[in-house]
Amino acid sequence: MPLLTALQRLSQRQRRALATALTAVVVIVVVAANQPSESGAAHPQVRPAAARGSGVTGVTTPRPTALPVLKLAHTHVNFSDDTAAHPGAPRVDAVAGILVDAATGSILWSRAPHTPLPPASTTKVLSTLVALENFDPDQVVTITADALHQAGDETVMGLKPGNRLTVHELLDGMLTVSANDAATALAVDTVGMDGFVNAMNQQVAALGLRDSHFTTPVGLDDPNQRASAYDLAAIAATDVAEFPLFRQMVAQTDVVLAASPQHPEFDLSNLNRLLRLYPAADGIKPGYTGDAGACLIGMAERDGHRLISVVLNAPALYSDTRGLLDWGFVQEGLPSLLPTPSPAPAKR
Repeated sequence: MPLLTALQRLSQRQRRALATALTAVVVIVVVAANQPSESGAAHPQVRPAAARGSGVTGVTTPRPTALPVLKLAHTHVNFSDDTAAHPGAPRVDAVAGILVDAATGSILWSRAPHTPLPPASTTKVLSTLVALENFDPDQVVTITADALHQAGDETVMGLKPGNRLTVHELLDGMLTVSANDAATALAVDTVGMDGFVNAMNQQVAALGLRDSHFTTPVGLDDPNQRASAYDLAAIAATDVAEFPLFRQMVAQTDVVLAASPQHPEFDLSNLNRLLRLYPAADGIKPGYTGDAGACLIGMAERDGHRLISVVLNAPALYSDTRGLLDWGFVQEGLPSLLPTPSPAPAKR
């Protein structure tokens, strides 16, 4: 055996060197045998990159859907408290409220103005602000079944799947008959509910407001949906200052959307009774839910003075609002428009 004889003649040092060399050769051969074939197929025990971290071979981990980026009004609203200079306000039964001179930003009267409360359909003043900031009023929206899941006791204008209405027409429905189907369609059938509600809360922050948070564009009761009288007055004042169309819509007592090939006729009678109860009134929006009680954002203008009021959880919302607005104009040096109470009969 020449090979064995040769190995025996090697020194111990030479034998170790030869063993190391043979081991290296074996490693090279094994590694080469486990490389991918020329076809490019991966080693069978290596998962595709898309499946790593998912726990299931071949399953892609879904990424969160990015919310649409909507435009915001960046008018910073900061009302100044001038209530000390205006004592003697009329009786108001509301849990919270505020009266603001929209031209000067002065607060003439307030009660718990920064307390977050359920806002009911006064929410729609913010939904309207987001819509007008982002959509052309003539943009056509096709109504889908996804937007029409309202309960039987909700206020609606009667939309059907396949109806096609402009943003302007949907806002008419929202701001007159407080149409929840219109408000939902403006969100779901444009950018999606999540994107729209996200923009609502971003808009609140962009105005410098801190008391409120919204979960829907409608205003139904939700423990996480709250707004203060101060914030609602600020949002309404922004709508009024930025969009003449808003002022026009909230002042309407009756609206007829004529039938067309895109939708049937809609007859809309404004639920805001303030427009009929106070001569100077020209808006804005009432609301009611079980948690919120009766709520109202009111507005009136006389001789260049524009006042905005908010009452939340107000059992006598129209008496409260009419009295506050009229008293506010008296503070501006204008005569009262309300009848003088008759004196009590003399006792005999």
